[in-house]
Amino acid sequence: MKKKSPFSGKDLRQIKKFGLTSDDVGKQLATYSRGSNFLKLNRPCTINDGIISVNKAAGNKLIGIFEKEAGKFKLIKFVPASGAASRMFAGWFSALKAGEFASSTLNKSFLRNLYKFPFYYLIKKNKRTSKLIEQKNIRALLNYILNKKGLNLGGLPKALIPFHRYDSADVRTSLEEHLFEAAQYVRSADDTCHLHFTIPQEHKKDISKKIKDVMPGYERLCRVKYSVSTSVQLPSTNMPAVDENNLLLRDAGGNLIFRPGGHGALLKNLQNLDADFIFIKNIDNVVPEKLLKKILPYKKMLGGMALQLQQEIFAVLRRIEDEKIDAGKINGIKEYCSRRLNKVFPGNLSTKSLKRQKEIIFSSLNRPLRVCAVVKNEGEPGGAPFWIEEHDGSKTLQIVESGHVNKNDRKQMAIWSAAKYFNPVDMVCCTKNYKGEKFDLDNYVNGDAYLITVKNEKGSLLKALELPGLWNGGMAYWNTVFVELPIIVFNPVKTVNDLLRPEHLIK
Repeated sequence: MKKKSPFSGKDLRQIKKFGLTSDDVGKQLATYSRGSNFLKLNRPCTINDGIISVNKAAGNKLIGIFEKEAGKFKLIKFVPASGAASRMFAGWFSALKAGEFASSTLNKSFLRNLYKFPFYYLIKKNKRTSKLIEQKNIRALLNYILNKKGLNLGGLPKALIPFHRYDSADVRTSLEEHLFEAAQYVRSADDTCHLHFTIPQEHKKDISKKIKDVMPGYERLCRVKYSVSTSVQLPSTNMPAVDENNLLLRDAGGNLIFRPGGHGALLKNLQNLDADFIFIKNIDNVVPEKLLKKILPYKKMLGGMALQLQQEIFAVLRRIEDEKIDAGKINGIKEYCSRRLNKVFPGNLSTKSLKRQKEIIFSSLNRPLRVCAVVKNEGEPGGAPFWIEEHDGSKTLQIVESGHVNKNDRKQMAIWSAAKYFNPVDMVCCTKNYKGEKFDLDNYVNGDAYLITVKNEKGSLLKALELPGLWNGGMAYWNTVFVELPIIVFNPVKTVNDLLRPEHLIK
């Protein structure tokens, strides 16, 4: 007897509209039933054990390689910019709801520091809201700053939030700072600067207009020609939400509730880029010009290392392909893989035939490459670099989030707690093979590194499934090199008060 489908005709039409099939949604429901998976941590990465520390002389050499060679390749800066600013202003939304902040000290701090925020001039130039400052009317000020009848900063994407004020007339959004930064190093031989922003569908028109309006000015300022593209997260990467019993949730109209699949969904957007080297950096990790001068050498150093490693790997691959490899040469290549790429092959590799060893090593090298910055962890939440034990006995370098660690396993939690480094999402990626063909990035994902989160929405518990994160499970089986950089390269704006940190203030 044919099994009855759990989906109605209306469901199937909705599923099809997302670019999915009933089988796709069925597999997602099976994942909910299976529950979370955990990675097996071997040890945290440290200097000379998974993390490279580059001295000044070696750093200068890599910068020289980048400055000499980069113009021969197509470079692009990839900026995940889909995030809304609502979380950035969460504390201010709470204060608006209450009518003021939780204490007189916080109220005084808000009024005292208001002039330091880069959007202050937008309040001050309006006669009505300027009076609100004099009246110290916190509720009215917050309402104007956050909501649609005012600046609507709480309803904008982070890309359009003013981040830095150079003077009363020169205020740059985070998007503009990324345009300026990219022009300093993502530049082809003909002075073209390529950028790609992933953006929210609902703000596509606003962001496109902003790019069009500001781009000519930055082209003149930076003496560059921009080539800027955007994309949205594909609806086919959305996931159905379920209740505590893993049953599909529906809205008041009986429609299935789908949620975005997390930043791992952006792997599709990354796949569609055509570039030799892709610099990835988050939309909120950007600094004003005064600090950028100190950070740029590290960007070029990462680029130089990616260039150098790619050339080395391509040379080894061609050698394996073209030469008759004997045992001595195989051992030399294995030593290179260990020394330069932190490769740990299965213990039984040497017992296999030379032909099979050659195939395994070739496959291990012929895959996407990423050179990732790591910084000392100063208490920021997020992923960290670890050695991971794989099922075949090999070990890989991966960026691990806390959700992928079994919190009921004391040994695993002890390893997790011992991590001293943090992933700032600052990396260079090479997604083409030695023949110039694009890798199929889906082939290098750890499909078991998904996350199931539980959320409380309007008093009801909801389970949400997220794809393996873009730089977590999404890049699990790339060739990975971690490089220690100073904390100065990491300046995120997670809350509005981060804009008051010295690195984000011009004066």
